[in-house]
Amino acid sequence: MLDAEKEFGRPVKTPSDFVLIADKIESKTGEHISDSTIKRLCKPNLAYKTVSERSLNVIAQYVGYPHFDAFCQTLEEHGILESEFAQLPGCIFSDKLSPGDKIRIAWQPDRVCLLRYEGQHRYIVLEAANAKIHAGDSFTCASFVKGRPLYVDNLMQGTTLIASYGMGTSHGLTLVERKSEA
Repeated sequence: MLDAEKEFGRPVKTPSDFVLIADKIESKTGEHISDSTIKRLCKPNLAYKTVSERSLNVIAQYVGYPHFDAFCQTLEEHGILESEFAQLPGCIFSDKLSPGDKIRIAWQPDRVCLLRYEGQHRYIVLEAANAKIHAGDSFTCASFVKGRPLYVDNLMQGTTLIASYGMGTSHGLTLVERKSEA
């Protein structure tokens, strides 16, 4: 967000700043990002651990890059990148799934869920044991990584929307597997 603040002309800290920068981003890129998304990006203590690829791409466009990957590439070329993504065993990416594919995940102490991929990063919980999410709940998620915490967005429990929900937040997921139809 530092580059976005530089483009904006000052630090983004107040509720009016969140609204103003969201408006400036939309004016410059033609794409809408809500002021609440900006707030969650600027205030990491709000437990918003994942950001949609679309939001990252729009913010990258606002600061002059065609997309977020180009922004990261520039940081890497200048030795500024503070992290990197490694293809880990036990990774499942939503972009590699087809609607109807099923995934089983687990985390400590004894939570297990069976999920069905619906497309567009959306999942339906088919089975849940010992968890705060239940069969019938739905959420969006881009990837599942064994050994890493899982944060999902847009968790729908009945008619209640929960913006973000974390699973395995201390020790990560203990199981990530694609289920084959038998």
